[in-house]
Amino acid sequence: MRHNHERLEALRRLALLDTAAEVVYDDLTRTLAQAFDVPISLVNLLDADRDWFKSSIGVSQAESPVDTSFCEIFFHCDDDLLVIPDTLADPRFADHPMVIGAPCIRFYASARLRFDGHTVGTLCIYDTRVKEVSAAQIETLGALRLAAMEVLAKRARAA
Repeated sequence: MRHNHERLEALRRLALLDTAAEVVYDDLTRTLAQAFDVPISLVNLLDADRDWFKSSIGVSQAESPVDTSFCEIFFHCDDDLLVIPDTLADPRFADHPMVIGAPCIRFYASARLRFDGHTVGTLCIYDTRVKEVSAAQIETLGALRLAAMEVLAKRARAA
């Protein structure tokens, strides 16, 4: 699914990969990090062989390889929102290299970003602590997901 030609073409039409920081995406990551009280927040684009970070809080690199992608899960499930309170307790993540080793991620939540019917990215957050979230926080994640997809659609229309 990650290498699906139509999906990659949709991602390219967004004209976002390897572009400079933009306030609107930084506002999304900041709002998400604050709403969940987490140290790591990303607007993540799922390219063929990497996850590229359009905006990030708490990470220094601009991308990560597919083999360390938490968001790969969206190619294997139908959910648009995922909240994993304890990654060690979830068999999909329990043996992930970033769970069993540094930085020892224990909490993961993410929202699928779609464009033209394809999964092109995620809004995602991480913490090194197990974390329970409220219904209001999940609602916030959903609202930010919709806002991000609207920003993506506007960007594509302008490109």
